[in-house]
Amino acid sequence: MNMASNCQEDSDEGSYQLSNESSLEFSDTDSEAENDSGSGVEDDGGISIEQNVCTYYNRGKCRYGDECKNVHICKDFLKGSCKFGAGCRLNHNSRSSGRGRSSSEDEIFEGPYRWQMNFQKGWKNICNDHILEAQYSLPNTKGIKLYNTQAGAVSIDFTKMRVLQKTNIKVRRLSAGDTEWLWYYRGDHCWCRYGGQGKASAVQSSQLETAYQNDRHGSFKIAIDSTQYEISFKEMCQRNLSTGNKRRVRRRPKYEPPQNGGLLGITSQIRTLLSPSTPKWQFEGSNRWYTFKKKQGGCSVSSADIENCYQQNPTTMSFTVNGDGYVLDFAKLSQVNLRTKAERKVRRV
Repeated sequence: MNMASNCQEDSDEGSYQLSNESSLEFSDTDSEAENDSGSGVEDDGGISIEQNVCTYYNRGKCRYGDECKNVHICKDFLKGSCKFGAGCRLNHNSRSSGRGRSSSEDEIFEGPYRWQMNFQKGWKNICNDHILEAQYSLPNTKGIKLYNTQAGAVSIDFTKMRVLQKTNIKVRRLSAGDTEWLWYYRGDHCWCRYGGQGKASAVQSSQLETAYQNDRHGSFKIAIDSTQYEISFKEMCQRNLSTGNKRRVRRRPKYEPPQNGGLLGITSQIRTLLSPSTPKWQFEGSNRWYTFKKKQGGCSVSSADIENCYQQNPTTMSFTVNGDGYVLDFAKLSQVNLRTKAERKVRRV
């Protein structure tokens, strides 16, 4: 796809390019991506739904189990139209779908993952999907927008794994059986990983993944200090059993960089391509928007300084203008003068 930007919640945006002519933005609200291939889709074949998919398995009652000669995989997933997404009780893992798996699947699916799109002409591989995968692995990334596809701009919702506003286009992510899945909950200021530092270490991501695989519509109870919580896989939320308060939960793969250059290689590639389209930070004036510019005796930060800070995922940033202190709130997209308490809107374009 020749251009991409991402969608992150709470304005967690970033910007990357897949080619010298494109940019890829990611935030929990919107994203974009582009590459040199024109359509951004390789001309490889996809897995056909007619390839011996077990109808009895899809009805929930195949008596042959693992010995069945047909493929045990969700037929709606293969179509790219499974309405249950990650919460589906059926298998979405093409590498562990039974003895009926065809050899053509291995020919199009090499590596730990493969992103594909279907424009009603069969599944096609998305070029440079390691960049898409890198964004999908971030819990704060809600989706991505691909530009210059054969159907124009296409917005992908990572949460429901579907294309928005274009029902004739499908998207899917094929996953290897050994993919390591990480679990996160939405904290007060950012997404926190289960099993990370702090109170969230009461349960490990691996424990949640095991419980999830056993029952994707089930739940998992944990205790943090003296408080009981329940994690619902169907609703993808964590609920405080005492107060009823809920927090969003997300399941994302641990990112595995491509072999050519590894993570440092892809980071270097993104930074190189990023320079022509680095996002600008602006504040609202009386009649128009003004870009932050660093000036001696004036503003202490530039638009680039704010972007660099923003990429570190903080909640706020402090700076000065003509000696007055200011705080920029990335979640509220506003700046406040600490002396006068005056507040202005801020945006990232």
